[in-house]
Amino acid sequence: MNPVLLYLGKVILISGMLYSYYWCCLRNAPFHAYNRCYLLGIPLISLVLPFLDLPIPGWPGGAWNSAPVRVLNVLTTGHWEESVAPAFSPGTGSRSFSAPSLYWGGYMVIMSGFLASLIRSLFYIRRLCRSYSRAADARKLPLPFRESLGKIQFYVTDEPGTPFSFFRHIFWNRQLDLSSTKSRQVFQHELYHVRQGHTADILYLEVLRIVFWCNPFFHLIRKEIKATHEFLADRHAVAGSDRHDYAELLVWHHITPHHPLIANSFFNTHLKRRITMLTQSRTNPPGYFSRIMILPLLFLLFCAFAFRLHKDGVTGRHPVEKNLTVVIDAGHGGFDPGTIAGGVQEKDLTLAIARKVKQFSATYNVNVLLTRDADIMAGGKATKEEGLLYRTDFASEQHADLFVSIHINNAPDSARGMQVYLSSANAFPQKSQMLGVAMVEAMKKMFATQELLQRVENVHVLKATKMPAILIECGNLHNSDDLTFITNPENQDKVAKNILQGIVNYEGAAQ
Repeated sequence: MNPVLLYLGKVILISGMLYSYYWCCLRNAPFHAYNRCYLLGIPLISLVLPFLDLPIPGWPGGAWNSAPVRVLNVLTTGHWEESVAPAFSPGTGSRSFSAPSLYWGGYMVIMSGFLASLIRSLFYIRRLCRSYSRAADARKLPLPFRESLGKIQFYVTDEPGTPFSFFRHIFWNRQLDLSSTKSRQVFQHELYHVRQGHTADILYLEVLRIVFWCNPFFHLIRKEIKATHEFLADRHAVAGSDRHDYAELLVWHHITPHHPLIANSFFNTHLKRRITMLTQSRTNPPGYFSRIMILPLLFLLFCAFAFRLHKDGVTGRHPVEKNLTVVIDAGHGGFDPGTIAGGVQEKDLTLAIARKVKQFSATYNVNVLLTRDADIMAGGKATKEEGLLYRTDFASEQHADLFVSIHINNAPDSARGMQVYLSSANAFPQKSQMLGVAMVEAMKKMFATQELLQRVENVHVLKATKMPAILIECGNLHNSDDLTFITNPENQDKVAKNILQGIVNYEGAAQ
């Protein structure tokens, strides 16, 4: 499955479970400050939790306590070629749009619509801020004006939807007389929004709503956080005064003109709930139980999404008992770029993966030797043929136990996933097949992997090596999903660790 879609699915599931708890247990409770923190935390938890990867050491049944499965995969004839693969040229032919490209194109279009709405609101606020006079005698004019109240900019205007606030800006309706008790309550309401930074909450959720517009719970959270802001500001505004008079004020002004979606408007929606929160008894139980019971839910989510058993053995590894010597061959190099797609060259990716295999090898008790550790032809040779001879001669001179060549596939964009190749002309065909099976078992839980081993007879590094040898195609460079996966350094780490785990599994099966 596409890792991005899998991640989005996890985000939606986690945020849905947390929001459902809020709806059932917290939504109409009087502890609004707690609810504000809870609502703001839901997106953060749902976005971060799928990235956590915490192993459970010593868990019974994990791959590190079990021997690798010895499956005899059916061999099919492959068409792998050792010659330099021609790259697609933008000027030759035409390529149809793939389904993933259309899906993500549509996603971006809808995301652009939400972004345009936010930008329009920001420009509306900016236009309002620039259209007011700073003159000291502005009060004598029939025009809107502004003045500074400490760090707060106070605008008096006839703009529809006022009063509302935006960060340290309060837009006040000229028709409201600040000398009246009710107007002072309204002012205290907006002042509370400013001092508590409620606009930052809304912008935070607006950005998340734009990027993750497909998550319905982010839209619902945005709506609920606005209601919670109003509950908090209402409670502050009626402190020491008659709550029922304030509720009457809300009723009289519940039908209001449009205001910017990112502003905190006094005459906002949620009228019935605001009045209920104002007039409910102050002697209600504090609701400690409903707030504390979120901890078991968070624990369950943490266990479900953060802990991994790692049956593929990447993290729960079991190093080999003896120190294996394995030659890791980074395909191509130097003047031979291999496959090229979208400006990405195969030789760079194979070298990056080979280096990572060597970097992690000590943990697996595997002695890794590289046929090249720089962007050169193997052995610094002048021709490709000499480079191929050097690779196999180098493995023999080092008395290597295994030989693994790393490449990236060059195939139509419809083909995807990893493939393992071997040759029956190799000196150890059965052990090569065992190594291929172990590698497939290690790889397939991480990324799309063809379980059938591919047999080729014309690949020099497979037939001329004097030890078990396989060639791994780590994805298809012309497939957008594979390209995105294999160019990610974190995924390259996973591939390298799985190659090492495949070697460990092979050694366990061979003993």
